[in-house]
Amino acid sequence: MIPAGRRSKIRPPRKSLISSSAAAENSTTDAVIDFDKNWSVLANAISQIQNKNVSNLSYEQLYRKAYVLVLRKFGEKLYNNVAIKIQNHLLFKRKKLLSNLNSESFMSSLLQEWDEHLQSMKFISDVLMYLNRVYVKENKKLLIYDLGIQLFKDYIIKCNHDEVGFKVVDVVLDEITRSRSGQVITSNMYITKIISMMELLIEGNEMQLYGENYYQTVFEPKFLSSSGTFFQNLSQEYISYNSGSKFLHLTTQFIKDEENRIKFYLPSSTYPKLIDLMNNILIKDKLDKMMLESNQGLEYWLKPITNNIFDGNDTYHFTDLKLAYNLNGRFDDEYQLFRVRLREAIVNAGNAFPGIVRNSIEASKKGNSTAFATKWIEIVLKFREQMNLVWKDSFDQNPLLEQTITFAMRDFINGTKRNPVNAPELLSIYMDFHIKQQGKSKEMTSGDPTQELIENSIQFLRFIKDKDAFEANYANHFAKRFLNSKNSQNKDIDIEEMILGKLSEEMGTSSLDKVIKMNKDINSSRDLTNEWKKYLLKNTKLNLVELDLKICNVNDWPKSMTKDYKSFTKSEEPTSFKWPRQLRSTMSEFEEFWSNGKKNDNKSLYWSPKFGSMDLRITYPSRTYEFNLSTYAGIIMLLFAPQSTNPDGSLVSAFKEQKQLTYLEIVELTGIPEQELKRHLQSIAVAPKSRLLIKIPMSKDVNETDVFKLNEKFKAPSVKVKVLTVSSATTKVKKVSEQEEKEEVDSNITEGRKIEVNAAIVRILKSRQTIKHNQLIEELIKQLSNRFQPSIILIKQRIEDLIEKEYLKRDDEDRTLYHYIA
Repeated sequence: MIPAGRRSKIRPPRKSLISSSAAAENSTTDAVIDFDKNWSVLANAISQIQNKNVSNLSYEQLYRKAYVLVLRKFGEKLYNNVAIKIQNHLLFKRKKLLSNLNSESFMSSLLQEWDEHLQSMKFISDVLMYLNRVYVKENKKLLIYDLGIQLFKDYIIKCNHDEVGFKVVDVVLDEITRSRSGQVITSNMYITKIISMMELLIEGNEMQLYGENYYQTVFEPKFLSSSGTFFQNLSQEYISYNSGSKFLHLTTQFIKDEENRIKFYLPSSTYPKLIDLMNNILIKDKLDKMMLESNQGLEYWLKPITNNIFDGNDTYHFTDLKLAYNLNGRFDDEYQLFRVRLREAIVNAGNAFPGIVRNSIEASKKGNSTAFATKWIEIVLKFREQMNLVWKDSFDQNPLLEQTITFAMRDFINGTKRNPVNAPELLSIYMDFHIKQQGKSKEMTSGDPTQELIENSIQFLRFIKDKDAFEANYANHFAKRFLNSKNSQNKDIDIEEMILGKLSEEMGTSSLDKVIKMNKDINSSRDLTNEWKKYLLKNTKLNLVELDLKICNVNDWPKSMTKDYKSFTKSEEPTSFKWPRQLRSTMSEFEEFWSNGKKNDNKSLYWSPKFGSMDLRITYPSRTYEFNLSTYAGIIMLLFAPQSTNPDGSLVSAFKEQKQLTYLEIVELTGIPEQELKRHLQSIAVAPKSRLLIKIPMSKDVNETDVFKLNEKFKAPSVKVKVLTVSSATTKVKKVSEQEEKEEVDSNITEGRKIEVNAAIVRILKSRQTIKHNQLIEELIKQLSNRFQPSIILIKQRIEDLIEKEYLKRDDEDRTLYHYIA
């Protein structure tokens, strides 16, 4: 009996049986009759095996007959007859298969025939075991089992130009297409088994199996071609919706389903091929178009970020951005396409900020540079926070995307030809405004407000390309803050120290050399003020005016602020500036104090009323007020101080004296420059909240015929009154002053760059000794990029300058080659 459940182990017949059987047969028949008789039995047994009727077969008898035939040298004939027998059986089965028209039934029947064929080949192989061991091995033929698989491929699958093979391939592809289209199919297991069958159908010959299998040569090419067509049609369908968001969601869901599908159906060798095909057709060729789609494209996904900033919303398109990011990552590890489009979208969004800010400032009637700078920088910083949230949530904190966001923000922050923005100056204005605001608060602020200002300023500074321009503007504002502050002892100094320390850490002390020198003057002024007060106490000279000193070295401070410092010295000319009599004794005393000792040797001292402030206590009929006003305004008010005395020696009230001075008299008595005088008279005689004087006639402009007197009806809600100096916007003074400051800042930037480029060229030549022109330019840009972007024209000018100064020279033969001159 042939066991049906497992491969049987058959031992060869005993030698006595073989010899007796052979002898008997040799004695009665010839070789041909012997083969036919034995083959007849074996052929019948093979038919019974193929028809699944093995219960009456004897393995021992069948094995003996095959053994004898091989022993008698009939191995080749037996092998060929077995092949023909199996071939005929397969051809018969093939006809039955082709008569099956239903797809699922056809797959089921084919798999059934395949399974039954493999099972029958196991039994046949067991019967012909000796044939495999001797004849097949010696002649390098296919084993009987492998022969059966090869015959199944040739006479079932590939017969008649792959009639069955192509049919089964088409059926499987059709089922997969239906599944891709969203239809529910019940043939999943059939598809998997048929693909496994195709993988066993290996190309080969009668000697051996070699090469690729039927799956690789026939099915896979057709499957990839069919898939490409399907993906192309599907992508066109998704694009037709004209919605970037819908494209992302549909494409992502299909890819997810397809990956699950091919993992179930296909061998691992096809997986990367199909993934590449799907990525190229569905994503690579379409994603860029959908990101640029005006209806729900990349700018639409980023738009809520801008709305959040201006409207206080908290909405995002995290999911869409993440899907776009993930889809791009499927075909590009460096996300080049996504980074390019993201950078463009961020720059476009950022370029719109200045216009939005200007419109909002005009609407709120605050059309000045300070309002613009503070609001613009606050918006940019909020935008950075919003983009950081997107980076964390949607971009997996990818460093490449973080770099892209940084570069994009750097682009729009530093401005373009179409949208020029002076970021270095605006940052300095922003810091100047907040430092002043914090200086006005009552408590010392070493905590959150100052720390927040420092962090915001440093963060924004890192986006600025021309850091040297920021330094020049910051130095200018730094000087003005100190010179215009009320005194040198307040907490502004501590705030300045903190900020300057952080800036030095970020940029290096050499970059802020001028500011550091000015800061030393500030500290020296504070120490000098303390020494002066101790001197007064020691010498009991308490009748002098209290001074809070600001001593500046003119070489280190902006020239626009110190250019005319000598014009306020004592002079006998009628038009020269005249210090009030109330201050002269104090000034003389300080000059004597200044000249004592050796530390101020070879230093000249000049008094300047342009900056600083004055505190005056004035007793009005209603109450006594303490005024803080500019030095010029204080000098004007001192003209109206009482000069006559009562019989008891006390001063007569200024309001009883009723002194009146014309504009021309004030000019003669003070010598204050005309434009400054008019501006300060407007501050104390025209401005409604600080009308300390009455102007006759009352008008906005100050004229030479005007008369001024004390306003005895002045009232204020508080005893302490801060008198603000009106802007000279109505005159040319402000424009001229601002232009001078801007020209000086620009000049400092230009001169500083010349020095830095010269120094960098010398450093490079000193280390290289010889260098080519293009290499020198590349190295210069690399070295100076952290400070500013040097222009080619500037570099060429500096090279020529250093050649003239004999720091380097051109090669006699190669004019593009430079040599360092030690």
